[in-house]
Amino acid sequence: MSSKKAEARERIKAMREEQARQERRRERMMRYGVAVAIVAAVAIIAVAVAASRGGDDGPVAVPAASGTGNGLAVEGDGAGILVGQPDAPVTIDYWMDFLCPHCAEFEAANGTLIDELVSSGQANIVYHPLTFTGGVYSSRANNAFACAADEDMASEFVNAAFASQGTQWSTGSLVDLGEQTSIGGDYESCVNDDTYEDWASAAESEAREFEVTATPTVFVNGELLDSTAWTPEGIQAAVDTAAAGGSIATPAPTGTTTPTPTPTPGATE
Repeated sequence: MSSKKAEARERIKAMREEQARQERRRERMMRYGVAVAIVAAVAIIAVAVAASRGGDDGPVAVPAASGTGNGLAVEGDGAGILVGQPDAPVTIDYWMDFLCPHCAEFEAANGTLIDELVSSGQANIVYHPLTFTGGVYSSRANNAFACAADEDMASEFVNAAFASQGTQWSTGSLVDLGEQTSIGGDYESCVNDDTYEDWASAAESEAREFEVTATPTVFVNGELLDSTAWTPEGIQAAVDTAAAGGSIATPAPTGTTTPTPTPTPGATE
């Protein structure tokens, strides 16, 4: 009887030892599983960070209509939108903001003449959209402007946007503007995807390179056009002078009123 009890005790002891071994094995496996999970999580985070950094370093999407003509030698990805014949003898560089009230005044006073200069081949115009006045609202409009340029509707967009001057542009309202202006093609998806957001930021950087601190700012064949010449007569005279190879340092036409530029927030006078 005692031998059977001894055997039973031995079996129980062995079972307990086996149970303890299994428990230790489960604990090791749990610790190993946690370690593997942590390593996997760190790897996933590292891959995500690398991917995001890789995207930042990728090429900037630049509108096909970007160019410089005979105007300012803008290098890099921030060249403005060129409207007109690229080989026109005169280039008007126009730094503007779609929410700038003085830019709207400039457009109302001179838009018709500029359209005529462009259509006749006397000049082309390079639009450099900025965000001095409208911040994020202007930034959205600038992206949409580049999307419109892709559809050969840059001038139509400019006219429509300034006609709605003061609008705090949202993606939806810019899509609506495209529909009202009959801008087709990929315009809507381009606006929704912020395709040219990085290009718009690059254009902003170019303003600093050329010491543009207010909108509007106008150059004719690389020479700064004084605000006193921001009239149809003044711009036509500047274009004629530049086409003839002269300097645009001409006196202001008399009896006219010109808009005052809107300075960059924080810029010194």
